[in-house]
Amino acid sequence: MKMLLEMILFVPSLLASVQPLQNQLTDQTNVPKKPPHIFFVLVDDLGWGDVGFNRAESSKYTLGPDTPTMDLLVKEGVQLERHYVHMMCTPSRAALQTGRLPVHIITELAEPCDANGAIPYDMTGITEHLVRAGYATHQVGKWDAGMATPRHTPRGRGYQTSLNYFGHGNWMWSEAEWGGSESGRADVPQPDFYDLWDTDRPAYALRGTGFEEKLFRERMLSILHAHDPSVPLFLNYDSRLVHYPLQAPPEFQHRYAAVADENRRLYYAMVSYLDDQLANITNTMRALGLWEATLMVLSSDNGGYVKAPMGACNTTHSASASPASDLGHGTTCFNGEAGANNYPLRGGKYSLWEGGIRVAAFVSGGFLPAAVRGTKLQGMVHIADWYGTLCALARVDARDARAAAAGLPPIDSVDVWPMLSGRNLTSPRRGFLVNADAIVLGEWKYVRGGTQMIGAAWGGPQYPNASTATDPVNSHTLRCPPQGCLFNVVRDKTERFEVSSDNEEVVATLARQLEEEAARIWQTSHAEDPRCRD
Repeated sequence: MKMLLEMILFVPSLLASVQPLQNQLTDQTNVPKKPPHIFFVLVDDLGWGDVGFNRAESSKYTLGPDTPTMDLLVKEGVQLERHYVHMMCTPSRAALQTGRLPVHIITELAEPCDANGAIPYDMTGITEHLVRAGYATHQVGKWDAGMATPRHTPRGRGYQTSLNYFGHGNWMWSEAEWGGSESGRADVPQPDFYDLWDTDRPAYALRGTGFEEKLFRERMLSILHAHDPSVPLFLNYDSRLVHYPLQAPPEFQHRYAAVADENRRLYYAMVSYLDDQLANITNTMRALGLWEATLMVLSSDNGGYVKAPMGACNTTHSASASPASDLGHGTTCFNGEAGANNYPLRGGKYSLWEGGIRVAAFVSGGFLPAAVRGTKLQGMVHIADWYGTLCALARVDARDARAAAAGLPPIDSVDVWPMLSGRNLTSPRRGFLVNADAIVLGEWKYVRGGTQMIGAAWGGPQYPNASTATDPVNSHTLRCPPQGCLFNVVRDKTERFEVSSDNEEVVATLARQLEEEAARIWQTSHAEDPRCRD
């Protein structure tokens, strides 16, 4: 205990990671001379218990979708046991693209037409650095990081091509913008606004031509087949799967016909589609001779959603269903946000619990040293750290001069490659401020006294089920005692035990650290630009 307190007190600022990163960037002895191809997969709303490699450690009775491809990639790679993100989409995506912790960029959802964007105009994106290092750069899938000006789009952030949508979610056959979760609605809403973009223009020719994730697969395959292997590649696949509304081709739904809960059945089908998608892309990379020089990273953007269904799903069958219509393809669910399982973690999307911010993640690919393949790392990684890590591998300075000139926060990213590659097992990431009410440092998570923590329950090996339709995880709350909540998330990652009363010195130290870091939170307005949708 004394050693831990000394370590905490020694750090003048938990988030002061720019100087250490700069030191790492000047030391190239740990960096391979030839930069890797990078295949970065950001999954949307993937539950901790919805991948086989996490279920294997919990219980033989834990049920979930089949994920043979991801399980194999983990066996060939490194499982990241403590990979952190924000508890909702936009901040995690902005953190990845900018190397900032969400508290230094955005901690809330932002609409596509946000005048200031999820990413401020003058912040430099990761891809801009990689282009300077000679990379070919491509983005496919969900963007959710701004579109108010051309600078806010993937093209404006350095991606040479993109096939993307800008909002939080799309209807996957019509490519219409998803307007948000419904309550008790029986009919599929009619399209209002179509959201599919091809680099620098609307993707009119592709809209309504097929299942959206199939379009994304075809674009990625086209990129891979056209790519010159001698040029380093950065392919950022921001999957639409498994966000609401829940939709999947009928043949994937049929795989799980025995699953009674409609939301859970669709969720299974979507995760299986994702697994097939990854098999297709990684097998193509192997066939083209790219895989041996590739570093693959996969992470969810937050934990899985654990709300109530709020109404029945819609089921329509048609032998001649139009690829431009969201009807006729079996079942689709859009009432509530239900279907995921974060077991054995507590909580889920939108919550401060580990089930909201600690996500399924791994690295794989032939670029990884053979000695680390098939291992599991306990060291802490934040999604913001990939910015500095990938810049280090590309041998390019990650510092953001443009942001500094504009008075914006510097990067928080640290280089985790020495840990990933096995040179050491200690993470340079000691902790991070989650938001104004919570901080993670070392093995501890501290939450401000009086905070009402939503999602204060556990899903169980079979979740959702009949009993949780009216008693979902998200409906449970816990109010922290006046001194605050304290959890040891290494020894007790399921957060069963609140231990503030037994660790008064740790509580006092972390409470003080929380106040100091919360004073440095960066904020700006997020009003919508009325000209954006004209």
